[in-house]
Amino acid sequence: MNSLFDSHVVRVAVADDHPIVRAGICGILSSDRKIRLVGEAENGQQAVELVRKRGIDVLMLDLAMPGRAGLSLLRQVRDEAPEMRVIVFSSYDPVSHKARSLALGASAYLAKDTPPTEILQTIHLVMERPVQKRSSDADGSAHTKLSVRQYDIFVRLVHGESVTDIARDLHLSVKTVSTHKVTVQRRLGVQSVVDLVRYATLHELIPASD
Repeated sequence: MNSLFDSHVVRVAVADDHPIVRAGICGILSSDRKIRLVGEAENGQQAVELVRKRGIDVLMLDLAMPGRAGLSLLRQVRDEAPEMRVIVFSSYDPVSHKARSLALGASAYLAKDTPPTEILQTIHLVMERPVQKRSSDADGSAHTKLSVRQYDIFVRLVHGESVTDIARDLHLSVKTVSTHKVTVQRRLGVQSVVDLVRYATLHELIPASD
């Protein structure tokens, strides 16, 4: 079966708030004659406007940008262009955010230290597959309503990290992390870290071996 790349130049847009990162990605894209850069955005609103105005096959989307950002931005661009592939390109810990991004309809998740050849390969791969559909659980469960920071802390707690360790790793105060912990427990309707682990297991948010 022939790939879409046999007859189609793939139109790719890049949404990232760091000019150097955007320039780097655009340089990588320009090395592939089957890929054409069709737009850039430096914040969430620009990303939405870009998706609305242009025919885009693949959007390289950073989760952390000024304005509308994170998984709510991913939801919106997927709603605006259901047939567009989205590759989340992020510095967030993939353990915390990859599964969640894919559940919301991202076609792939790449860390920002991904080698250039893998970025190009991923674009080719997602164009060969059907558009990723949003899972039935993605918009209904309580954990999908957590902010990116809250979800990160939730996953770290589930994996046994202490509030002090989390605060150090995320460069936050212990008080801030403790506040997030209380908020997460309240929003998920649980009372303890043990309950958080049970919740994560029930919703298959951690590997069974954990």
